[in-house]
Amino acid sequence: MKEKLEITLALTVGGTEHTIPGGNVRGFSLRMEAWGVSGSVEFVMQDDSSWGGKYTDDLLADFVKADLGEVSLSIKPGHLETDTEADDAEITTSGLVLEKSVREETMQRVMDEPAVLVRRYRVTFVDPAQALWRQHFPCALYTETTFKDVIEAHKGDKISLTYDWDVITTTASQIFFHLDPAARSSFYDLVIWYVRHRNGVFTYDHAEGTYSIKGAKDTSGEASELLLDDLSSMTSFFPEVPRYKPRVLNSYTESTATELVDNTNAATGMYRDTLLRTPIAQDVDDRVTLETARPLLPKREVELSFRRFPTVAVSPGSLLDISTKGGHSSNLIAATESFRVFFLSLEARALDDGSEPTYGDTAASFSVECTARLEEKSEARVRLPSTVDPRFPGHLEGKVVSAVGEDTDITYDFATDEDTSIDQYTVKIPLFENKEITAPYEPESGAGNLYLPLYKNQRVLVALDFSKATVIRMLDWRAEARVAKDGQGQHLFLGKTSTNNTSVLHDYQDEKPVLRVLRTNDKDTVLLRLEEGKMTLKVEETGG
Repeated sequence: MKEKLEITLALTVGGTEHTIPGGNVRGFSLRMEAWGVSGSVEFVMQDDSSWGGKYTDDLLADFVKADLGEVSLSIKPGHLETDTEADDAEITTSGLVLEKSVREETMQRVMDEPAVLVRRYRVTFVDPAQALWRQHFPCALYTETTFKDVIEAHKGDKISLTYDWDVITTTASQIFFHLDPAARSSFYDLVIWYVRHRNGVFTYDHAEGTYSIKGAKDTSGEASELLLDDLSSMTSFFPEVPRYKPRVLNSYTESTATELVDNTNAATGMYRDTLLRTPIAQDVDDRVTLETARPLLPKREVELSFRRFPTVAVSPGSLLDISTKGGHSSNLIAATESFRVFFLSLEARALDDGSEPTYGDTAASFSVECTARLEEKSEARVRLPSTVDPRFPGHLEGKVVSAVGEDTDITYDFATDEDTSIDQYTVKIPLFENKEITAPYEPESGAGNLYLPLYKNQRVLVALDFSKATVIRMLDWRAEARVAKDGQGQHLFLGKTSTNNTSVLHDYQDEKPVLRVLRTNDKDTVLLRLEEGKMTLKVEETGG
């Protein structure tokens, strides 16, 4: 289609906002989604004042700076052949600059000095979260906080969010993530993964440049009547139907479980399993509830191709009525409700690509291609961008905490969770300001019939998932337990202190095995020693 468009373009670079007349725009491309935008815009600037002309390019000095750039773009038809107001059809979006280019066109004004009289600028941009969070790869540990607070701590000053979801505002005992650039999972991926995994909704308000994270799609607002004359074609799509039944499996040996979620459209024997290992029955129930809430029957989608610039708003989130009210045939596939726009593609190229036509005006004539994708208003499926899921677990060093005995005593301790009755270690993580996390009180050192709990200040390696942790290895020996290499000994050292303990040592003396058991309680000692041809049992109280 060919359309005269009124364009408002603002480009902030170098800390200065530059308003570019719409008539200077020579082309633009927009992909507007429910969750964000990506686009580009090209425009010309004349600079001939040094040669007696009337135009000065004030943009160049700021454009070449490395400062963060911002784009604001709005488009509306120059005129409409309907009673609809042009403002009602306005499409607005904004974002942060990713890449910039400028092509300088020179002319030979005098024989020995070519002059730059025209510059063609081009910027590509995306919404702020994509621009900034995709470059953000933090490693962080939080305790007793909400994921909303975590996002707020990392969002930066260019991103504005609102929240309406009890999941994201619920306090969690642990939140951990380690986002490695080599794994290509950024903070943007983490947030989208969190929302997708928990069945939330992440949307971008293109007009306001703000985001929202909610528990359900917004169904408010009145639908605008879409006119038949706006369209060149309309196609209905019926997305692939899931043919599996979700299952939740719990491998905890004392209470194994297999919970099936029904799907009336599933094929026989097809499943999608979620594997848990938890002693907490509520964890299984919560996951079953989550899987049950996921929509398993996608609704119809509609793709619209326009023969003229739409006379009503078609930005993502807009509601449209496609019915006989707008002149559509009653023979169309029946629509019992309005549709919501979730995608808009807009491509435009100026009919006259030169630098002179429409320069400085508010509008220009373009060759335009415009398509939109719509979903039924009641569609519950969440539309989110493709992301790389964060990797877990991450590994941190920690030290075991025990409140038993004196600070210098080597003791062990555990706490029983009041809600779950599960015994847990407490481990402090020095890297993150000695934050304390919990881990299952499980045998991590040897066979189950050897009861050797982890002791106070023992260095351990902890494997952390997003919301839980497990001690997987000890990282040092107790100082009193180490023995000299020459004797090739093995040593079991038990007890609270160096003066209150029991030591079991096996080593070699003169290449002959020797076993020594020594009990010490301050000045009182009991020694049992077994060696070649000799057994010694000695009880004594040392002097001093």
